Amino acid sequence: MKVLLHLDHAPDYRESFLRKLGEKCELIVVANSCEKDFLIPPSERLGYMYIELCNCVGYKIRLNFELKNIIDSIKPDVICVALNLRYPIRILTFLFYKDLRDRWIWWGQVFGRNDNAPLVRLKEFLIKRSQGVLVYTKEIATKLKGLSVLSFNNSQFSENDFLRLPNTIRQGSRNFLFVGRPQSRKRLNLILEFAKKYPYHRFRVVGPEMESYFNGESVPGNFSVYPAAKGKELEDHFLWSNIVLNPGHVGLLVMNAAAHNRAIAIDSKVVHAPEVLLARKTDQFFLDFLNGRETSIFFENTVMDEKMLIHKGENLYEHALQEFTIEKMVEKHIVFFSSVFNR
Repeated sequence: MKVLLHLDHAPDYRESFLRKLGEKCELIVVANSCEKDFLIPPSERLGYMYIELCNCVGYKIRLNFELKNIIDSIKPDVICVALNLRYPIRILTFLFYKDLRDRWIWWGQVFGRNDNAPLVRLKEFLIKRSQGVLVYTKEIATKLKGLSVLSFNNSQFSENDFLRLPNTIRQGSRNFLFVGRPQSRKRLNLILEFAKKYPYHRFRVVGPEMESYFNGESVPGNFSVYPAAKGKELEDHFLWSNIVLNPGHVGLLVMNAAAHNRAIAIDSKVVHAPEVLLARKTDQFFLDFLNGRETSIFFENTVMDEKMLIHKGENLYEHALQEFTIEKMVEKHIVFFSSVFNR
């Protein structure tokens, strides 16, 4: 079974999933450049064919006219495409070439933060005319009742990647960790403010271009900035930490915390990616980081409860290991791909 999987990007955190999926089918991955959007590509791509789209025009709305030619040259049995309206050529290819629809599956988060009623209806229209959609969570699937839909729990971790790291807690102080890209929606400026306000705690931010993001800022001694890390280096950052801190939009960092046996604190007012559902199911810390009273209680009292920190981390770890692994993702994908291939 030959599968064309068209993603927005195929960065390093997707590599394990793509390799394992490539073990179950003849996989061709089509995606845009990682580097142009400040994502890190894998050091090596193995187990699948990778085609990078080169002629992409625009930023918020992106145009690329290579997809149809790629499909014609590869002749896949199944076409699985990320449903993202920022890439209208995908939509137009699907609408104009009706012969592709009996092989076409939509994929991903589906619903965006700013979807209005017309956009939701458009997406439902596209899904109805395809062979169905693979979505990130059961909660998304419930919004698409009556359509051909299968949910998977989005993860970048294999079962063997989960590390039950010990949580060594110092008396009177906690180590807070953020890992990710320095985007404005992450509100990393709040972490810097917390470091200044709570000098007895230590804060560490890790990610690509992180040093330049904080360049020119007055940084206290309890606030540390590190470049992007992976493997043993990333493990050491989590081993240092007592809890993961995410005062802005959260996505795969929930899984990263889970895979390293750490609790996570998340803003209660921000609209997050679907991965936040794992944090809600496991009763992680949710608070309004713009509310001074709530943050004072959190940093001065809540996180000082050592047993609570360890319990929430273990709860997140155990739940993710049971339900949020790459192996389970691959299983769901192959079931849906095979159902389309065998129709």
